[in-house]
Amino acid sequence: MSTRLGDKEVKLVSTELELQQMLTELSKSSPSVIAVDAEGRALSRNGTLSSLSMCWNNRVIYLVDVQELGSKAFSQTVKDGADSTKCVSVKEVLEDSTTVKVFCDPRSDSDALYHHYGILLKNVFCVQLAEVKVRRSAGHKVRFVRGGKKIIDEYGELSEEELNEWNGLNQERSKGGSYIDFRRRPMSSLALKHTALGVLYLLRIYEKLKRKLRCSDKTWVEEESEKRVEECLKPTYHECEQRAVAPGDWFVCRFHDPERGISKTFKLVIPRITHFGRSRVSRR
Repeated sequence: MSTRLGDKEVKLVSTELELQQMLTELSKSSPSVIAVDAEGRALSRNGTLSSLSMCWNNRVIYLVDVQELGSKAFSQTVKDGADSTKCVSVKEVLEDSTTVKVFCDPRSDSDALYHHYGILLKNVFCVQLAEVKVRRSAGHKVRFVRGGKKIIDEYGELSEEELNEWNGLNQERSKGGSYIDFRRRPMSSLALKHTALGVLYLLRIYEKLKRKLRCSDKTWVEEESEKRVEECLKPTYHECEQRAVAPGDWFVCRFHDPERGISKTFKLVIPRITHFGRSRVSRR
């Protein structure tokens, strides 16, 4: 089953044969960056993971039907096109430290992937955090992260045709309420398009934000993205706890006094601001 969304083809991967075909294409492409988004009911360790969207080029979005394939969606392998001694699987790609995985917000995805399928995401780029850093670098005081819709509206650079389709899908969803049953099979046209919509503009936004980030800014985004993934693995993680509050900023500072023979490098940390008061600036 396939449909079109914008200028991309959306391919539903719901059988082992379709999964092998997708993995073969992934192996041939050997992408350095992949846009990823998971969907499910109450997506988390306590909810379900129904599908995983992946996009690594400007032509196709693959929608892996996890509900139908189960653990096979992540464990199925094919021979690596570049190295026949290696195998490629969705799990291997998600855990690969050399391939950048772009998420709007990886927390719910990480929580569900790890606790349901034992997958530990690596080399994650969080678009929400990159957008926070871009605004802070421009001199703005940023307390909260932005949602995907606002980020797409500002950084997606949508054409008139794309904007009409984007607005149409959002209006179509709002007419039926905010709830979409991602467990229903066969998937509805709205569920299929909405699932693919999660990654449709991610690569474009990633490239734009990356160009706006300085080297030190990129390091902050990389480290804070990793923290977002790790915090979801803790038994004490609560999904809704201060979820919209942006993390604190930090800067690498260097002190050099040649006369006294002192040279130090330290991290100046500005903790995040909460509703409950202010924290002092600290060094670590």
